[in-house]
Amino acid sequence: MPSSLLRRALVTLALTSTVLVAPATAAEAAPAKPAKVTKVSAKTTTTTLTIRWKRPKRAKSFSVCVKTAPKSKRCVRNVRTRKTSVTFRKLKPNSGHDFYYRVRSYRGKKYSAATNWKRANLRVGKGTANSVVGGSGDRLAYRWSRSTSATTYQLQLATDRRFTTGVHTVGRKNPAATVTGLNGGMTYYARARGVNGTVKGAWGPVSKTRLAPKPVRATVATYNLCGEDKCRSADSPAWFLRYVPKWSVRKPLAAAVVRSADPDIIVTQESATKTAFHTALPGFTRGAYKSAKTIYFRSSRFSALDGGWMTLDSETKRYATWNLLRDRQAGTAFIVVDAHLEPQKGKARDDRRRKQTARLISRISALNPHGLPVVWGGDWNSNASNANQSNYPGGYDAPRREFERHGVVDALTLTTNTINAELNSANAGVPTPKANGHHVDGIYVPLKGVQVESWLMPANFVETPEGRQYATPFPSDHNPVVTKLVLATP
Repeated sequence: MPSSLLRRALVTLALTSTVLVAPATAAEAAPAKPAKVTKVSAKTTTTTLTIRWKRPKRAKSFSVCVKTAPKSKRCVRNVRTRKTSVTFRKLKPNSGHDFYYRVRSYRGKKYSAATNWKRANLRVGKGTANSVVGGSGDRLAYRWSRSTSATTYQLQLATDRRFTTGVHTVGRKNPAATVTGLNGGMTYYARARGVNGTVKGAWGPVSKTRLAPKPVRATVATYNLCGEDKCRSADSPAWFLRYVPKWSVRKPLAAAVVRSADPDIIVTQESATKTAFHTALPGFTRGAYKSAKTIYFRSSRFSALDGGWMTLDSETKRYATWNLLRDRQAGTAFIVVDAHLEPQKGKARDDRRRKQTARLISRISALNPHGLPVVWGGDWNSNASNANQSNYPGGYDAPRREFERHGVVDALTLTTNTINAELNSANAGVPTPKANGHHVDGIYVPLKGVQVESWLMPANFVETPEGRQYATPFPSDHNPVVTKLVLATP
């Protein structure tokens, strides 16, 4: 081959080689940027924070920053790792906000965008046992030990072990609290737990204590009103209709005679809704009502925590009402009952009254798991003259006997401070007072826990040549019975 041709071929080969072998690109000259970290999760204990994530493409290492506020510029913990998880130990709670964290991936000097800040709260240790350190009346004071990782605490009280009734929950910075507004005489269950922001620890052990009540005075009256003229009928004699006129005439008289004894609680019978006795009792609130049995109480002194009615005899439609009252100042709780039993004399009626009384006692007992004092007022339609005298000398008096079986007695028997105790409580509309001392109306109280200071039967009288007579017209064919009581005594 001529030399000129050889030189020309070599030049062509050199040029061809230069074109076929291209220089390295910029992406191949340096590491590729790693992908952003995804699927980040955290798990905490009371002192540790473990963060996990999925390894993204091209990532060789990771940085994890932990700080105490989302806008803080300083990481309180900052690590670099090749693993896909990290655990921070010996952490302390941060006033309920705890920690914020994010993760960034690296490949050489290249790095991805960081994850968004995420929040992780430390767990709170289980609550500790609590104990009562004082209290009476309407308050109880408790203390307990600190819980791990708790920044604040909750104390919860209830009147049942399942914490469903009478629940009080209070928050405190320190493991101690005094709870007020409680009901004296009730048993309270208590438990405590630690709190860290929105994170709450498990409740600690439950304690049980009875809140010692403070004795309180209450004047209680029971009064059969013959409201809406229940005692008047076409068969009533003319003299009775004259002496016991229509309710519209008697209403202010009835209100005046019962108010003269300055009662705090009034239980009435034969007082249906149209009787509207509350309109003549300023300062009183209507409590429980059923079938012409109404409970009234001074709203300045008491509040009603609960109340209702019960059937004593479905066949003869006999009912009773009740209220759970609380003394506003002392916090002492007690129950008031209003009943109207079967009328008329005879053993069969007495037997029926005994069953009605037994049902009443049983059902009130079921409503009274705390053993609070109970004041039983009503028209019992029974006294010492009831039943067959040959078989029951002195009378059967079934309600009295049934009450005594349960440690409950007529308030009259517990005091010598009495007024008009010799008069019958049913005046029958007869001006000349009957003085057999038979009381179909009465107030019963337990032998323990209640003190009777006085017993009174207020009535309007006039002096005549024949002696003391009832003033006419009568407020009702019954007289009210009033007792001054001290409740929740030792």
